[in-house]
Amino acid sequence: MVVKRTIIIERLKEFDTILTELNKYRSVDETELRQDLSQRWIIERGLIAAAEIIFDVTDHILAAHYSVYSETYEDSLEKLNENKVISDSLYNQLRGLGGFRNILVHRYLGIDIANVAQNFQKGLKTFPQFAQEILVWLDSQRTV
Repeated sequence: MVVKRTIIIERLKEFDTILTELNKYRSVDETELRQDLSQRWIIERGLIAAAEIIFDVTDHILAAHYSVYSETYEDSLEKLNENKVISDSLYNQLRGLGGFRNILVHRYLGIDIANVAQNFQKGLKTFPQFAQEILVWLDSQRTV
């Protein structure tokens, strides 16, 4: 299988749309998340959507370029880093995203609003770096 640049670019465009929407709420803090369920749901859904794109792009690159199939989200991030697609710094920032995504999707043990607020602010800084590093990697490859 070959990495399809168009597939990744399409997903990164959607990623950009999600990040643009999430940035509208960048000033929302933990207190506001506790008081405004609508804002909390918007932010949680945006974080889920962003994580889904990260893992979709990650899995596509690993499978298509490296013939690697990960069993967990965390494993896929680690393998992306091991193959030098993303930097050590970015990998360290993204570690834990798979578990956090699962908590949001499956509501494991309830959702800790402080954790949502922390991951939201972290994501606003880290997610654009993911897109940038993927684009740099794509440019360094001969892709279709």
